[in-house]
Amino acid sequence: MARLKKTIRNLLLIAVLLFLFMKLNGLYFSPVEALHTSERDLHYGPSEIIHSFDHGKSRYFLTRYQDMISCSPIDRFLGVFWRYGAGHGIENKKERPLFTSYRSKEEEWLIYGIRNDPSIVRVEIEVKNAEGETEIYSSDTFYEDMFYIMWEGENDSDVLFSEIFVGLKAYDDKGTVVYDSDFPI
Repeated sequence: MARLKKTIRNLLLIAVLLFLFMKLNGLYFSPVEALHTSERDLHYGPSEIIHSFDHGKSRYFLTRYQDMISCSPIDRFLGVFWRYGAGHGIENKKERPLFTSYRSKEEEWLIYGIRNDPSIVRVEIEVKNAEGETEIYSSDTFYEDMFYIMWEGENDSDVLFSEIFVGLKAYDDKGTVVYDSDFPI
């Protein structure tokens, strides 16, 4: 009987310590739970998850809440836990045919957005690489009008998006440019 009591006590102690470890470090077993907790902490949401995708050790969520969009990274930690990053949104400017935003993390760049003009079928971004050459990345996949384009490139804390951004174009199904922007988002 004493052995059973010790086992129960030790299991309860482990559960309490695990709970404290998770709470103090902002860890969750589910990436969706981490996303929604992040949003609650920022007084935003809960947002509707439109699409999620994995890249590296992170899961990204394309989300919508009222007239706002976001693409939040949720990072894997110690293999089984998830830790949230930023969960805030940016207001969609519906007067633009295409509204975009961006984020960077280490050597990864991400542009995401929403098409407000349903005739847009492809989005293309031009950026400069570390050698100063122009590279083009595109996407023709939309998730309830939202999209993302991710690429890797030089990204130290001194590089601003406006320094590498060349242009953004959106095309209709005939290949006609519907939206052309030469300013960073």
